[in-house]
Amino acid sequence: MSKCSEWIEDMLGAIKESQNPEAISMIECCGKACASRKNTEEGIRQLKAKASNCKTRADYVSFLNEKMPVTITEVEDGIVMHLGKEGCTCPISSEISKNTDMLCECTRGHEKAVWSNFFGKPVDIEIVESFLRGGNDCVIKIII
Repeated sequence: MSKCSEWIEDMLGAIKESQNPEAISMIECCGKACASRKNTEEGIRQLKAKASNCKTRADYVSFLNEKMPVTITEVEDGIVMHLGKEGCTCPISSEISKNTDMLCECTRGHEKAVWSNFFGKPVDIEIVESFLRGGNDCVIKIII
């Protein structure tokens, strides 16, 4: 493990122990920056343009199910996405040995940035299930 990975491990552990909402939001900020670094804005901009005829949440669910290789359902307060992965795809997860579940807060920030961009307004993200938290899939809920 590199010195940087050790430092991140220590930081994640301290944030997990403190459960400080401001510190957790800083992890989300890292996810938002990751989305920007990966240039997801352009892909989402193109997807958003194709969804211009969508007016209702049901329209978006139908559209996204056609365009994305994931399972998407509508719920009362949003949209649930079963990402159908075989494991965590976070590029740093393999470098962290403890407190990996805190990386899901980074994912929350990443997904907030992506879907806020897509819907053109702030959304919230709930991590429903994740591999790093003992689940069998990565499942997020977009609260619109």
